[in-house]
Amino acid sequence: MLKVYFNEYNIRMGPLSYLPLVSGLLRAHAETSETIRREYTFEPFIYTNDAPENILDRYDNPGVATFSSFMWNEQLNHVVAHGVKTRWPGCLIVFGGPQVPHHPIQYMEEHPWVDVCVRAEGEEAFTDILERFIDSENFSGIPGVTWRGGENKEERPFSRDLDMFPSPYLEGLFDELVTQDNFQAIIETNRGCPFHCTFCYWGKGGLSRKYKYYGLDRVYRELEWCAEHEIKYIFNADSNFGMNKRDTEIADFLVALKERTGFPDKFRTCYGKNTDEKIFAIGSLFHKHKLEKGITLARQSNDETVLKNIKRGNISMDTYKNLQERFNHENIPIYSELILG
Repeated sequence: MLKVYFNEYNIRMGPLSYLPLVSGLLRAHAETSETIRREYTFEPFIYTNDAPENILDRYDNPGVATFSSFMWNEQLNHVVAHGVKTRWPGCLIVFGGPQVPHHPIQYMEEHPWVDVCVRAEGEEAFTDILERFIDSENFSGIPGVTWRGGENKEERPFSRDLDMFPSPYLEGLFDELVTQDNFQAIIETNRGCPFHCTFCYWGKGGLSRKYKYYGLDRVYRELEWCAEHEIKYIFNADSNFGMNKRDTEIADFLVALKERTGFPDKFRTCYGKNTDEKIFAIGSLFHKHKLEKGITLARQSNDETVLKNIKRGNISMDTYKNLQERFNHENIPIYSELILG
């Protein structure tokens, strides 16, 4: 059987690491395939930002190595991937994530150890790659994939029904891992973003302007899992929490969960870019129950030329000041985000 290694190195926050959500999603979906369950074994997740030689020591005759590539781990990814390809030339190296260009032909020329790049969502593409790799290294016909033999220009549509992707939390993929280290968790309730900000991966290539949602029952069960495993800190990966009506319901559930179980201690999220009454109400609720450390009043820049170039529309300064005064009146910490350079 071919061994699959998942690499998702994250930055340790004090004593805490993030549970490897991306790796878990890829594996959970891959395991829905009977063919993959028969032909592959999945090795323990590699999630620590460690010395390359220490990471390579965990490998033993790999068949496939996947790398979830972000700005904080891209260089380490390539050092390890190069080492894997040098020691085991037959191992298939698969890269995905926001650091992979949307048209990665040149990227792969610059990094000859990378065999396959996945654009956009990875669950279905990764499953297709594993099934194909059993008897072929030609990945033609798989949407959203670039490989050494060519590029499939067809894009894989963003999934409308996110519940088709099994949850690694609810499938038990993290049950043993969470006992071995101190973790915080990442939770998605939706995917997509209506904004076009050039600097943000959601706006990359106009890939997803509409929201896709996980069912509320799944969201609540994942939050329950976090509480049952005493996860103190949850990072919410939504692009604009508070913009959707049901976010108020999720906020109420979180407060009730903390009151009942003591967990989570904090819920960190990216609030909607145009802060409105819903977000003010959620921020006030979280502050009252000590679930947050601050609310974002985003600006990015005050320069009109910069805002035009990055396709960013700020709320008016009068609205900004009004919100600032309201949050200050409630003693709710606020912060802003500015692009430097």
